[in-house]
Amino acid sequence: MKCSVTFRHMKTSEPIREFVQERVEKLSRLLDRKGEALVTLSVEKYQHEAHIELVTDGSLRLRGSDRSEDLYASIDAAVDRILKQLKRYRSRLQKQRERPASGRELGHRVLEVPEHIHEDVPSPKVVRTDTIVARVLNTDDAVMQMDLLDAQFLVFTNATSQEVNVMYRLPGGQYGLIEAHPA
Repeated sequence: MKCSVTFRHMKTSEPIREFVQERVEKLSRLLDRKGEALVTLSVEKYQHEAHIELVTDGSLRLRGSDRSEDLYASIDAAVDRILKQLKRYRSRLQKQRERPASGRELGHRVLEVPEHIHEDVPSPKVVRTDTIVARVLNTDDAVMQMDLLDAQFLVFTNATSQEVNVMYRLPGGQYGLIEAHPA
C-alpha cells in the first residue's frame, strides 16, 4: 500500500515516517485490496495530532485521527480507530455472505448488434441468455457490495420497497440509484 506522510508545523523525521509505514502495513494486510494511506502529522502547542485516511481503489474510505501529548500514541490510536472500522466492515461483509441468496431472478440477454444497420440487415440477435439473482439489500449494503466487488453497477432488490433497483458508480466517487416502479 502506498503511504504518503505529511508533516505540518514540525520537522520531517525518518524514524516517525518508518513507524507510520509499519502501522499502515498492518492495516493493509487486513484490507486485501490496493489503496493509498494519506497520513498528516502535526503539532499545535503541546498536542500531537495524527490523521490517517485510507482510500481504496473501490472508493472505500476509512478515517482515523487522534490528538495527545505523545506523537507515537496518537499514531497508534488513529490506526486503532481505522482497525475498528475495518473489522466492522469485514463483519458486515461476512454476514452478507452467510445470508442465503434471496431475491428475484431476472433474465439477462447479451445481444449482437451489426455495426451498420440497413433495411436488408436483420435486427439484433440474442447471443447468450443468463439468469441473475437480484439479491435483497438495502442501499448501504449495495454500496458496500459494489466496493467489495469493485463493480460499476449492481442490480438488487431494495429491502425497503421490494422493487428492483440499479446502483451505478458516478465519476468523483458518487453513486446513482435507479428505482424501478410499476407503471
